This record gives sequence, C-alpha cells and structure tokens, in this order.
Amino acid sequence: MSADSTATPMLGPCPSVLPSYIVPVSRDSDPTPPIRSTIQPHPRALILCVERDPHVRELETYFLDQAGFVVHFAQDGAEALELARSLKPAIVITEILVPGLDGLALCHRLKTTAETRNIPVVIFSVLAAEARAREAGAEAFLRKPLAEHRLLQVARDLVGRAKPAASSESA
Repeated sequence: MSADSTATPMLGPCPSVLPSYIVPVSRDSDPTPPIRSTIQPHPRALILCVERDPHVRELETYFLDQAGFVVHFAQDGAEALELARSLKPAIVITEILVPGLDGLALCHRLKTTAETRNIPVVIFSVLAAEARAREAGAEAFLRKPLAEHRLLQVARDLVGRAKPAASSESA
C-alpha cells in the first residue's frame, strides 16, 4: 500500500489539458454539439471581454478565436470602458464581479454613453442576476459555468445583429 507514493496527481502541469471542472460535462442533458461553423456574419469581429479568472479567459479566447473572432481582454471595468470607446468592439462580454467598475455598472455606462450605446453587452456571471443585467441594459445574460455552444451562439447572434461600423457592403 505504501508503494503508491509515485501515483500521478489528477491535475498535472500539462498545459494542453484543462481541468474538468471548467467545462460543463453534462453532455446527456445538453445534446447540442459545440458550434464550429465557419460561417461568420462579420469575419474577425472584435469582442472585448472582462474576466477575472485566468482559466475562463483562456477558454473564452480559445472558443471565440476558433469561431473566427478577435478577442481583447480588459483587466477591470474602468479599462473596459476606455477600450470600448477607443476600439469600438462588436460586443462586450463582462462578468459582474470585476475590480474597479463592476460589470453591471460598466454595462450601464456603455448604454448611457452616446459613443458606446449601440455596442451589445453580454453579462456572464455565476450570480443569478439576469434581471439586474437586463435593468443595466445588457442584451444577453450567460450563467457560469462556461458552455461553448451558448457563448458562441450568443456572440454570433449579437454580432450578426450589430450594425457594421466600417462597411455597409454585403457579399
């Protein structure tokens, strides 16, 4: 029994394997396969994300990048507000519990500022705050844990409805 001292840990330092607690494993209750479509309403649309958790940031980056989006992260709500003004992202995805300006206040400020009011905002949180997100002006609310197909579905839907800023041509 004491010879088991060389057993490998469940979560090792392998960078290509993500811990199983990050991605929902309820495949039986949700038969929808992950969306991996190459159809993009606005190719390489910029998505501004505000997320504290480095693992969730990594997953958001991977999922959104694989779907054809450009992802930029802000460290806090105040930085996100400034970046939204300067970068004019297609959408902003923010969690509620971020430093400085929280996600709900960020959403409210984006929606009450003339230069950013048309940027769709998604509130992404572990908190049951859908009504508060709606009151702040968010177009969508996603509940954690992160589900790839829901994230991509909402991102594509909002980017598809957004008015193109630079070009009005359609192919």
